[in-house]
Amino acid sequence: MKYKEEFCIMPESPYYETKRFYGSERHEVFEGRTGNRDKSIEDGLVIFITPYEHRISKNSIHLDPKNPVWVEVKKIAQRRWQEYYNKTTEDFIARYGKNYL
Repeated sequence: MKYKEEFCIMPESPYYETKRFYGSERHEVFEGRTGNRDKSIEDGLVIFITPYEHRISKNSIHLDPKNPVWVEVKKIAQRRWQEYYNKTTEDFIARYGKNYL
């Protein structure tokens, strides 16, 4: 099965994939009711993980968002956003409301 490639600026990492794979689910790195989910998609801050990592396991990103792995993913995403868009930490805070570094 061939998947439509999604815009992703995230660097390679052992924590996630940067392209959709069979059975994967897309996770917007910065989610929430503040519109950050749409901004993450627009900015390419999406990752692809298994359902187990996404929402099933007690250590999944949705059930344990303070898990050090998922906190590190947010840091990776902020660094990458700042590099890719040539922006500052202040720019990131203005867009996403918080500094994760």
